Amino acid sequence: MSTFIWILMLIVIGIILVSLIYTISAGRTQKAMKGEFDSQLNENVQNHPYLRNPIFLAIGFFFVFVVGYILYLSFR
Repeated sequence: MSTFIWILMLIVIGIILVSLIYTISAGRTQKAMKGEFDSQLNENVQNHPYLRNPIFLAIGFFFVFVVGYILYLSFR
């Protein structure tokens, strides 16, 4: 496999590990807040609801990587 594929694999593995750790910590936070159904959102999330949403971030990163890969292939 080429070096580019190895680098992409390492990036993907890193993202998966960070996501797993974040999910586990969020689950522990939910267990700690068992009795509170409607807790207050973080002030940073309230100020930037779209920038702090993980779904929008994942979609944005996906398109940045796709455009980067297209540019890489076109200039190669």
